[in-house]
Amino acid sequence: MTASMIDLERRRLLKLAAGLATLAALPVSGLAAGSPLRAATPYGLPQVILARALQHEGLAEWFGERELRAWRDPDQLRAWVAGGEVQLTATPTNVAANLYNRGVEVGLLNVNVWGTLGVLAERGPLAGIEDLAGRHIGVPWRGDMPDLVLRYLLGRLGMEVGKDLRITYHASPFETVQMFLARRLDVVVLPEPMRSSTRLQAVGLGLAPLELDLQEEWARLTGEPAALPQAGVICRRELLEAHPEGVRALQTAVAEAVAWTLANPAEAGRLGAAHSPLSAEVVEAAVRRTRLEMRDAPAARPDLERFLGALAELSPGFIGGGLPDAGFYLDLSS
Repeated sequence: MTASMIDLERRRLLKLAAGLATLAALPVSGLAAGSPLRAATPYGLPQVILARALQHEGLAEWFGERELRAWRDPDQLRAWVAGGEVQLTATPTNVAANLYNRGVEVGLLNVNVWGTLGVLAERGPLAGIEDLAGRHIGVPWRGDMPDLVLRYLLGRLGMEVGKDLRITYHASPFETVQMFLARRLDVVVLPEPMRSSTRLQAVGLGLAPLELDLQEEWARLTGEPAALPQAGVICRRELLEAHPEGVRALQTAVAEAVAWTLANPAEAGRLGAAHSPLSAEVVEAAVRRTRLEMRDAPAARPDLERFLGALAELSPGFIGGGLPDAGFYLDLSS
């Protein structure tokens, strides 16, 4: 990314941040009993989970039509949530924390995706992060989760970008993938389902990429579990205040959807393909390579604070300046 592009991105984000406080104060309509429930997700397993959850028959008592839309990027999601266009969304945990820290009236319901990140390399050895020394690595989204996890792990080993290895950043993961498939990168760091898609494309081109699970590397280098609290579900507080029992029903539906996805990867693949441009094969492969576990927000809080706190050491702006306070973690037991 050029200096001018970085400056443009900064100006755009500052403009968005300035408008969030105003948007957050806007009233949210459509919360009467039986009104539509508008939800949003990114493509991938969060979309599969929420799509399955919204089919749950137990929601009919509280909500009418249930609409699920896909967001293209975190900026679009921020605008939708802050403006009240959606009441419920699956989102990366750092985006959820960022929204809350910027004054948007949201809370975390659960964390259900605990590890999607991996490394693909054209050649070996690839037994650990140490083996990235001397390589040219492609990473999408500078300063986002794949980048910060990689740099945090490199830092644990005392490895320096620019000295021990080279990183090229791309504004789109599709550019990262194409550069790798064209053999202009030695290594790529990708989340699911992009990782599975790239592996399948590489095999189709006669390549045999090696893989390294970054959750396992996190465990090895930090002594913590091989589980990174990467994504979950948040809701607007107005939804919880208007329909506390309905939100509890949603929480149950998400838990059942996570269990269903784990038990039925092929069916989950077909559901994902029905809601996105991804193939059923890619979504199924992503299910098999992702750590899925349902934990409500209070139960996930210790691990989430350790994870986000570690990455915020590299970039405080990643979560909006600091760890969210207790109000971020919705406790549906009370």
